[in-house]
Amino acid sequence: MERRDFFSMLAAGTGALGGSLLDPSPAEANWGMVAPGPVPPTGFDGRALVNKARAYEVMEREGVDGIVALNPVNVFYLGNYFSYELQKLRAIPSFAVMPRDPNLPSFLVAAGTDLMFLANGDREVPEIVPYSFPVELEKYLEGGDWSVEPKAGPVGAWPKGKNPLSEREKVWVDFGARANERRAATPEWALVRALELAGLSKGKIAVDDMRIAHVLDTLGRKGVTCVPGDNTFRKIRMVKSEVELGHMRTIARINQDACMAMLRQIGKGATKDDIDELFMAEAAKRGAKAMWIATGTIGGLIHGEVVEGEPMMIDSVCQRNFYHGDFGRTAVLGEPTKEIKACMAAMKIGMETARATIKPGVKYSQLRKAVVEAQQKAYTGNSGIKFAAAPHTVGLQHTDQAYRDGLPFVVAEDHTFEEGMTLTVDQPTSLLGWGWIHCEDLLVVTKTGVEPLATADGPLVIL
Repeated sequence: MERRDFFSMLAAGTGALGGSLLDPSPAEANWGMVAPGPVPPTGFDGRALVNKARAYEVMEREGVDGIVALNPVNVFYLGNYFSYELQKLRAIPSFAVMPRDPNLPSFLVAAGTDLMFLANGDREVPEIVPYSFPVELEKYLEGGDWSVEPKAGPVGAWPKGKNPLSEREKVWVDFGARANERRAATPEWALVRALELAGLSKGKIAVDDMRIAHVLDTLGRKGVTCVPGDNTFRKIRMVKSEVELGHMRTIARINQDACMAMLRQIGKGATKDDIDELFMAEAAKRGAKAMWIATGTIGGLIHGEVVEGEPMMIDSVCQRNFYHGDFGRTAVLGEPTKEIKACMAAMKIGMETARATIKPGVKYSQLRKAVVEAQQKAYTGNSGIKFAAAPHTVGLQHTDQAYRDGLPFVVAEDHTFEEGMTLTVDQPTSLLGWGWIHCEDLLVVTKTGVEPLATADGPLVIL
């Protein structure tokens, strides 16, 4: 490839070299977030997602001057944008920066290839710091003094033909020209610029990926102290903003409707593959993306296909705008046995007890105790089954709650319910040789209690 052709590709963005010229190994690049989701329909709420009041409160409590995201979940949360480069699973596609000072703006670091998407204005996004490429690429690749910022090539310099520009193209040109003024040569140097503009060139920041600390140290930015911040982000995200609650209500209904539509189509002899395909199709019809569906058991159908009389756990999850639904029921083909009916009656009592117990100030442990005791007391069967109850919050991750501080691994915390949490209470219970039962609904904690985000009409579905 000739030199001029190489730089022509770079000028269009970062596609030729990836999201970063300092990419780590491919294994570090994949956070497991699915991209891209269906295009939002007309009337989609594109306002900023972040719960700012909660973020400022948590940052104050944690004693940090700001938060910086590299994990796509948190970049999306702060930036309301899923990078075009991330869809290629680039290692460092984008960053998001939010200072604790409410008078200072937040920033999204994005590739030049993202500018057209961002310019469309479909979503409310922070201030943009774009990155392009080092003009003297060979010199940059040779290394040397990494604390010297390389000169950046232009962004938004799209070639123009002879025909008049459309209105959208005019917007792209104007947006690109303004973004070009802040450009940096690489995502790492764009992060440095964003930190400076956000008043965070000195101080303590919570980062969700400690590679950020290594990057800043390598670039000679010694005035910034980075502390592990994945849990800081989780503490913020546990309480949803008004915009997030709208997205959660939508996906709760879609996920439940898609699962129930799937169940209406299965019969004797249906396999796990049949069920998966039906659920994926029903989710897509409703503008969502199926993530997974557990059917029969976590390990699949006990007999490899649907049979009469066997209780089957159904646990379905799909996402829209990267927010997750979570819906569970017990399905049985044909008339349920006396034992199944006894289990369903007890599980229904458990669901009712959960909704009556959850309110701000109640702890997870108190809920688990109340629900399990109510179920066991209501159970009139003779199989000896033991019931369970496991609350967990749901949002941009299937389980997005914080964990215990101060440990290098995840240990569950006994959280206290707060207004604005969205959660489920899992009730999976099983007996080998008999079957698996389950029920869960998405809920939101209110000032005085809890409300279902969809239709809490379980637990039994007769096929």
